[in-house]
Amino acid sequence: MRVRHLLQSRRAAWLGVAACVAVIWTLSGDDFSSQTTGSLLLPLLHWLFPELSGQALLRLHLFVRKSAHFGEYALLGLLAFRALWLTLESTAQRVGALALLLVLAVAGADETRQSLSQARTGSLWDVALDLCGAAAALLLLLLLRRAWGSAAEAESA
Repeated sequence: MRVRHLLQSRRAAWLGVAACVAVIWTLSGDDFSSQTTGSLLLPLLHWLFPELSGQALLRLHLFVRKSAHFGEYALLGLLAFRALWLTLESTAQRVGALALLLVLAVAGADETRQSLSQARTGSLWDVALDLCGAAAALLLLLLLRRAWGSAAEAESA
């Protein structure tokens, strides 16, 4: 029964990774280009911050878009870590490194796809930002794991 539960957990973890990649892939399509999101977000940002100039609103729109990159790939990094952790027998640091490699592959493929689009532009800077999002999330996870492990050891002593 335990093996069956582990297999189901692994499958669910990898489905989470696949779902996150599918969402990223969808959001990186032409339907979510800067021009398209700008037509939705800029009026909202103007309504929220009527005192901002047009240039400031454009910078804020860019910040929102880049924050989405960071967040999407932070989530992908965490989901990849979980899937790899359940699949491999390895250290947390090695699993974290493998999760970063998976994120790098997805980010690279995503930006390559965007570079082939008329409505989008691929950017190595975006790959770096995506990787930073995953690295930040994984670093936080590893630090929390270490802190929780130390706390658990102190309680049992």
